[in-house]
Amino acid sequence: MSKQYVISIMTHDRVGIVADVTNAIKELNGNLADLSQTVLAGYFTMIVAASFPESVTTETIRTTLNNLDPEEPFEVGIKIPAQELRPEPLEYSDDHFVLTAVGPDKMGLLAAVSSYLRDHTINIGDLATCVHEGKYTMILSIDLPPDIDVGHFRKDMQEALRTIGVMVELQHYNIFQATNEV
Repeated sequence: MSKQYVISIMTHDRVGIVADVTNAIKELNGNLADLSQTVLAGYFTMIVAASFPESVTTETIRTTLNNLDPEEPFEVGIKIPAQELRPEPLEYSDDHFVLTAVGPDKMGLLAAVSSYLRDHTINIGDLATCVHEGKYTMILSIDLPPDIDVGHFRKDMQEALRTIGVMVELQHYNIFQATNEV
């Protein structure tokens, strides 16, 4: 029998962290189910879903990961999920969309966009942002409710967010993927 964990890691970025972490998990006989990693403002961040043998404790995982860089131990968070972890399917529903939003780099833009989505009961599945040449850009992966009028929603959202200087575009995931493939 195995135990499942969700593990978060943060540290200053350096070469080799992904290799160090995944090898440490392998050495603990851990099996990766899912992983997301990014570097943000010079900090490496990763969240991992993995299962381990019953003999591996949260303290064993934490100690092993912290020993990877004794000069700068990782900040490690470990959660035991309430239910069995299942990796997300690779295919998205017909209601999966990509929302891109661009506005001037000022406080509150992401708060406004995410609040608008929350107020319309729309969950953000994935999110990436960046600032470049005074523009704040957001790319959000969202699932719309199946009964929503997409055209009406798009128009209302564009009007609501235009008042704070944010221009938004909503594309079905399949169209976004087809027009952005390399």
